[in-house]
Amino acid sequence: MKAVLDAYLNTSLVLRIGIALVLGLVVGLVGGPAVAEWLDPLGELLLRLLKFLVVPIVLLTLMVGINQANLGSMGRVGRKMLGFYVLTSALAITVGLGVASAFSPGSGLELTSSESVEVPENPGFIQVLLNIVPTNMVEAFAEPNLLGIIFTAIVFGIALLKLRESKAHGEVAERVYGVVSGLNEVTMKVMAGVLQYVPIGVFAIVASTAGEQGMNTILALGDMVMVLYIALAVQLVVYGVLMRLNGVNLMDFVREARAPVATAFATQSSSGTLPLTLNAARRLGVPQSIYGFSLPLGATINMDGAGIRIAISAAFAANVIGV
Repeated sequence: MKAVLDAYLNTSLVLRIGIALVLGLVVGLVGGPAVAEWLDPLGELLLRLLKFLVVPIVLLTLMVGINQANLGSMGRVGRKMLGFYVLTSALAITVGLGVASAFSPGSGLELTSSESVEVPENPGFIQVLLNIVPTNMVEAFAEPNLLGIIFTAIVFGIALLKLRESKAHGEVAERVYGVVSGLNEVTMKVMAGVLQYVPIGVFAIVASTAGEQGMNTILALGDMVMVLYIALAVQLVVYGVLMRLNGVNLMDFVREARAPVATAFATQSSSGTLPLTLNAARRLGVPQSIYGFSLPLGATINMDGAGIRIAISAAFAANVIGV
């Protein structure tokens, strides 16, 4: 038994996740709903473990990152990052609409006259900005409200940085920073343990999904799924070009990004995959002052995959109702 466990732990995480994806699909399609019901708790456990880590990772990583930089550089990085997020989100929607226009997913399908839809109320841009500031810090952490947690981490991180620079409170602030930094290392150690369970959870999620949906449902939505993956591939090519133009080694990036991408594919959660994304950035040597701020915020407001899916879903719906 120990030899099997050692072999599992010593195998590449990416390879284990890849095998888990394939095995999960096969087991789910063969076993059907019965297997899906049996494996569902194992997949739910992975999602709970990842979400369990999100709050401490975002809070501590961001606070430590801010305290490893200075406010001037953080401001410059923040402006560039927000501009990049706006441009890439707009590009993602454009790519989604372009690919959907070329392939016309949903053409030939029709809704029955009994179908109805409820359109949710749009809160408006100002309200969205106000919602970033939590009225109750504890509630923001309990929900969790990721933007509220990021706001809290930025405020307390900057306050701690200013105290460390002051003569009156520098010594006390250094001790506080030491505690925060130590808790961040403890969180990373916990994350390293959770990563070992990721392949098992991915296997269970894929098997459960395939068992519940079945091949008929997958084939019925095949054209929309195909268009979605084509659009995602186009977006990845665009990112590859941007990284190459900025001197990023694509092989190194792909090697470290494989595990977060495969986990995101299975869990369908960008915030849930955040622990793996942060770990990949750390392994790539990205400064913590950069990834500690950009990745949690990006997982909340720069979801290109969601932008592409929404654009394709809109085109799909339009084709179904003949617009």
